[in-house]
Amino acid sequence: MKNLYILPVVLGALILCVWPKYSYADWGVGVSLGSPGYHDNHHYYRWHDHPHYGWHSHYLPARHFRVWVGGVGYYYYDGLYYSYVNGDYVIVSPPVGAVVATIPPDFQPVVINGATYYVNNGTYYVQTPSGYQVVSQPVQAAPVAVINTPNAVTVNVPSHGGGYVAVTLRRSGNGYVGPQGEFYSVFPRISQLQTMYGR
Repeated sequence: MKNLYILPVVLGALILCVWPKYSYADWGVGVSLGSPGYHDNHHYYRWHDHPHYGWHSHYLPARHFRVWVGGVGYYYYDGLYYSYVNGDYVIVSPPVGAVVATIPPDFQPVVINGATYYVNNGTYYVQTPSGYQVVSQPVQAAPVAVINTPNAVTVNVPSHGGGYVAVTLRRSGNGYVGPQGEFYSVFPRISQLQTMYGR
């Protein structure tokens, strides 16, 4: 009789241990316990244990679209690129040269060597008339301060996402005023500016 009570408890514990692992994968790539497309409203790469390049899936997100690079076709959806390999869709490194109309809204603009890049999940894009184009990660020049006018100084501040963010400080009396209106009585340290602008 005791075994009848123990069996449901053991099964329940197994389900609780295994289910979270499957739910993340299910939401992320369509390895579905339900129907294909169940995962369409989730953006898995924002989860901490998202699948990495090389992850296989039987399904593509419903709102994907085709991208061609050098005659090779890829599938794109919400910042991820898939290639069709042996009956599965495999997440691949973003192909350099791919152009997409939109990138996920949590991108970070960074200025590197005077050019603006849009970084999302480690992928660098530049904006073109056709859309956002995947580019190789640019080589960063050493940060320098550039005096634009006698009344302002621009500093390349290291970004937490990689690269640099250009921050312009206006001279005001004996101090400097930052882009958000903050006042510095002396020229601020790079670490101070990084805390505020190196998002």
